[in-house]
Amino acid sequence: MSAPKSTLKKIVLGSLPLVALFAAWQLLASQGWVDPVFLPTIPQVFHALFTVFSRDNYLTDVWISIYRVLGAFAASAVLAVPIGLLAGRYVTAAELVEPAVGFVRYLPVPAFVPLCILWFGLGDLAKMVVIFLGTFFQMILLVADVARSVPREYFDAALTLGASRRELFWRILWRASLPGVVSACRTAVGWAWTYLVVAEIAGATSGIGFRILQAQRYIETPKVFAGIVIIGLLGLTTDLLFQAFHNWRFHWL
Repeated sequence: MSAPKSTLKKIVLGSLPLVALFAAWQLLASQGWVDPVFLPTIPQVFHALFTVFSRDNYLTDVWISIYRVLGAFAASAVLAVPIGLLAGRYVTAAELVEPAVGFVRYLPVPAFVPLCILWFGLGDLAKMVVIFLGTFFQMILLVADVARSVPREYFDAALTLGASRRELFWRILWRASLPGVVSACRTAVGWAWTYLVVAEIAGATSGIGFRILQAQRYIETPKVFAGIVIIGLLGLTTDLLFQAFHNWRFHWL
């Protein structure tokens, strides 16, 4: 099968679940089987999308949420990737890190929202810390698993050639793990978007999560769905960017 036909088939197959979901949604809403207060029709949601951007200055909130998510994710990746690589490569590092990570990652992140507000105030930092907590510990374990999958033969061969510890880390462990690290970051940035609303539900005066909560307070359900759709589209965009980078940088995999 030629490449264009294969790509078209992938697009069609990937679209079918979404088409079925939207068809069921529209059927339930348009036939009145679900109260419109709880489930608006798809045209109503599109109208709400147009309204929030044309009248409500929603674009500013979108940029604020992007800043919070990407800022928290970047901080999480910068810290979690080296820790995960060390934990995956060295037994001592794993014994030091993984018990604590294994405990903390099961703690409910929403429970930290009041503490983050208490410790960091009502500004962006508190929101970013919540998103950070939702991604950091999970990413350590993902990267550690990637590091463990690097064949030991690579290190043995490098040691035979006289490689130092630093060269083992940067020229063997880092380079061999990089495709998996990018995949781990792709997964983690998805979690970052899911924690956005959690981060913005308390003490916020801006952001998509704040707008969703505000619309819910005034029972403007189409605007609630509009905010959810925007978060979904932003998350999909970052996912596709990571996928494109992975395909470009590691096209042989």
